[in-house]
Amino acid sequence: MKIEIIYTSLSGCTRDLAVGVAQGLDNHEVALYDLAQGQPPLKGDILLLGYWVDKGGPDPAMSQLLSSLEGKTVGLFCTLAYYSDTAHAQQALANGVKLVEERNTVIGGYVAQGSMSQEMIETARQKGGDQLAANEIRWAVLSAQPSREERALAALRFRQRIEIFSRLQQAGIEFPALKF
Repeated sequence: MKIEIIYTSLSGCTRDLAVGVAQGLDNHEVALYDLAQGQPPLKGDILLLGYWVDKGGPDPAMSQLLSSLEGKTVGLFCTLAYYSDTAHAQQALANGVKLVEERNTVIGGYVAQGSMSQEMIETARQKGGDQLAANEIRWAVLSAQPSREERALAALRFRQRIEIFSRLQQAGIEFPALKF
């Protein structure tokens, strides 16, 4: 299958995750596109769309692309500078899915912990607050995210979903609607 991986990245975390996913799909024809470099062709059998989380959802450039898609098979992934297993993180993915689910087939999603950019850390330090000491520890421990293991896990998720989609398609069965 032809897979297009299209991403936006503020600090490099989403780019790293996109590259990791691409490397894990080596049994497919994969093209990787940074949305900042212009509009990709959108001709893949499956589009995997990655974004950095901005105000609880996709960043503006990815929001615009997601809203424009119709009749595509897509998977979504995102990175955020907070814990990926929180309700906030899952809602950030769900907010991206909401932009595509009515006019497209969504085969899956993935949320990864990203490291916080130095600029964002400095802004948070200037604001201070009672959570600053706890945040300093979190920023230090999670400074190299997404890890190699995280990238491999994301690749596995999409490799499995692509295989399921392909087998269902061969059997003439529609991919079931996923709820996020």
